[in-house]
Amino acid sequence: MNWKKYKSLDPAAKRDEAYYVIGLDVGNDSSAIAFYNLADDAPEAIDLSGGYGKPSIPTVMQYVPETKEWVFGEYAVLNKGVGTVFADLTARLGRFDYIDVDGRSLSVASVLAMFIKELLGNVKNINPRAEIVGIVVSVPAYFSEQAHEEFLKVFKLAGYEKELIAFIPDRECVLARNYRKPPDAPECALILDFGSRELRGGLYHVKPATEGEELVVVSMSSVFDDAIGMAALNDDVSDLFESFLKEGAVTEAALREHIPAFTYQHKDILFQKNIRTKPLKLYYNFAYPPVQHTLTYDRVEDLLKPYAQRFNQFIRDVLEKSLYEQKISPANVDAVLCVGGGFDMLWAKEAVSGIFDKSKIKFFKNSKLVTAEGAALIAAHALDLTGTTLTLEDKHQLTGDIGFADGDNFLTLVERNGFWWQKYPAKLLLVNRPVDGDVDLFLEERIPDREGRSLATMRLDGLPARPKGVTRLEVKLSFNSNAELTVNVKDRGFGDLFPQTDYVREFAISLG
Repeated sequence: MNWKKYKSLDPAAKRDEAYYVIGLDVGNDSSAIAFYNLADDAPEAIDLSGGYGKPSIPTVMQYVPETKEWVFGEYAVLNKGVGTVFADLTARLGRFDYIDVDGRSLSVASVLAMFIKELLGNVKNINPRAEIVGIVVSVPAYFSEQAHEEFLKVFKLAGYEKELIAFIPDRECVLARNYRKPPDAPECALILDFGSRELRGGLYHVKPATEGEELVVVSMSSVFDDAIGMAALNDDVSDLFESFLKEGAVTEAALREHIPAFTYQHKDILFQKNIRTKPLKLYYNFAYPPVQHTLTYDRVEDLLKPYAQRFNQFIRDVLEKSLYEQKISPANVDAVLCVGGGFDMLWAKEAVSGIFDKSKIKFFKNSKLVTAEGAALIAAHALDLTGTTLTLEDKHQLTGDIGFADGDNFLTLVERNGFWWQKYPAKLLLVNRPVDGDVDLFLEERIPDREGRSLATMRLDGLPARPKGVTRLEVKLSFNSNAELTVNVKDRGFGDLFPQTDYVREFAISLG
């Protein structure tokens, strides 16, 4: 049913037990699903393990050419070698990529659509009569416009375009889940999201509100580090396991085929369970002859030491790089919300517990479900099923493209949905007119459905005299804060006839 049609139903009709309002967290590594329980007026997780109580499943699809079948989730990871496995699906959104499947070219969107269809099919396990009437999907805050566009196509291909209400940033879903009951006094909340690609952190000023009122949350800092993500750690673990094999015990092809699955099966034993008391015995049954190796916890600690050090520095950065007027210390933080699969690891929990008051920390038991349940709450509010709503005021994410305008041409230096604290690459600008002294560059901000806003006219005086089309400039934009940026301009010349000079100009620009 179209979610708009469901929203217009009589309140009593909405409570039919066959109607399901869904929250999804479709992560690059794993995914989870929740629904808004109309009987209890609360979000509830959906078991994806067939009764074994596993909160999430890998975001993976596998094609088996012998049977021409697709395998979904965890079985696709464990059956590696039987067919072709497709992972990192959400990370590829926005590129409109195609992949080869048994001699056919399939879009990444169509493969992810099959995953979404299988994922939502689990609703039928609760109620065979289930009809999905609304879906909110949690997405990473860094999702580009192109990624959103292709993700919309995914739901259209899966047959759920009319049920899709919105894509909501994951941190907003976490806040909605944690602050379903608004606080009586202002709070400073820290969200730490330890996922497959990176570690993200942000401080949020949560304003007080009463039940049923709008809850306003202001983003005060936002930092990320892609060197601490689970993917990087998985690579290090795979390299470690591979190093234990004796030379010649297994072929390179067998390593590529089996080591990823071997890592997937054993990494939770290394990091999610305490093995300090006894060594871990690894048995490589895919090698010939089979190889056994004993791994001590000292070796594990050596592997984790640089991650733990970087993790601690990361938290200091999140607290220091904030918009609060006063310096924020760990004692000033009222709530520490830890989400993401990385916090299933013992060392990550210990790192947080060593900095903050333990009574303020929430390690969500099924961390992947937090965003799914928050998404279900946001969906329920959109459909007028619950009164409390949350508004996130983001002072870090950019709402428009920033670049140079020249008539109908526009050179984008920074795309919208980026963050002011990110580092942006330099761009090359070719001046399409003769240069003899001064040149004006017009810096603009362009927001969809609005007229462009002029930010500055940058006069470049004293440029070398050159004919049309051979003045090549390197321009680099960097933000000093959420209200001020700097643009650096360098002359890069044009071939041997017009060599580069030491010409440099710098402009400080207020965003107003």
